[in-house]
Amino acid sequence: MHVDLDYFYAQCEELRNPSLKDRPVVICVYSARGNDSGAVSTSNYKAREYGVKAGIPIRQAKQLLKDKDAVFLPVDEPYYTSVSDMVMSMLRRYADVFEQVSIDEAFLDVSSRCRDMDHAYNLAKSIKHELKNSIGLTCSIGISVNKLVAKMASDHRKPDGLTVVRDDDIIKFISGMSVGKLLWVGRKTEERLNKMGIHTIEDLARIDAQRLIEVFGKKMGIYLYNASRGIDDEPVRDDQSVKQISRITTLKKNANAIDDILEDLRMLCNDVHKRVMESDLLFRSVGIILVHDDLRISSRSRSLKHLSNSLDDILKNARELLEDALHDGVIIRRLGVKVEGLMDIKGQDTLQRFMDTAS
Repeated sequence: MHVDLDYFYAQCEELRNPSLKDRPVVICVYSARGNDSGAVSTSNYKAREYGVKAGIPIRQAKQLLKDKDAVFLPVDEPYYTSVSDMVMSMLRRYADVFEQVSIDEAFLDVSSRCRDMDHAYNLAKSIKHELKNSIGLTCSIGISVNKLVAKMASDHRKPDGLTVVRDDDIIKFISGMSVGKLLWVGRKTEERLNKMGIHTIEDLARIDAQRLIEVFGKKMGIYLYNASRGIDDEPVRDDQSVKQISRITTLKKNANAIDDILEDLRMLCNDVHKRVMESDLLFRSVGIILVHDDLRISSRSRSLKHLSNSLDDILKNARELLEDALHDGVIIRRLGVKVEGLMDIKGQDTLQRFMDTAS
């Protein structure tokens, strides 16, 4: 599966402020020159209807949306990252092997848990249901026999799409698409292919491998030859460097008292600690993630004085952070616990031996 969160930055802003949903929303990267200097990062589909797309100048976007009651907001990377962390933690539970490829995209190998494509389709529906009902976001999912076609399938029906491409249907599915739809084919490569008279994937499939190697080099030439036939042997690769470990759950009912949440908190801390120990890791900070009753998302964290792999450190700090949040009067719908600043225990052993020798 390829899971792609729909218009992610703009959808996060709609989640934070539901009144934006029926208005054009544009997320901007403002330059240091001030005023409207800068470029569009992304936009919701309402803004895209008027021609607003990533990369165009903010001034141009404002002209396109003149008198359209549009909202222009700066990129809020920490907020988007906190939402992404929560989503990726959820998605990981559905996968045999999980590979996050960006803040809003991930591949899931579900081969072991799904006996066929129909089973995978139902699993994808469960993912979409949980994502919408517990976090408030939509995504588009593509399912196929490899990463290449799964990615193309997730792009096929947006937003909130679900597309399955079976082995026998791959050529029919991809042949009429432009070559720019292929994974790893950027604008410059597409332009070079167009100059060769190659506009669709079907056109590309007619070119022999040697010609493609002559023009694009061995690695890219072979890739283009295989990709035009829907062939991709690249496996889903588990994250090599985990940035955080987190676990999130939906409470049985919205709560604003510590006694109503303690059981869930302990369960989350135990799950996070189990993954820490299984991965032979130490952590430097402990945090909580809160989904409020109005679906707003916030997080709090605390740095420790030392690296740790102690369950007590997770429990103690997560509870104190939660109690502080509850004192502020928040009502919680969904709760998460996370640890960050991770280090491999083996690396710490090496460091400790160095320090012992130095002393």
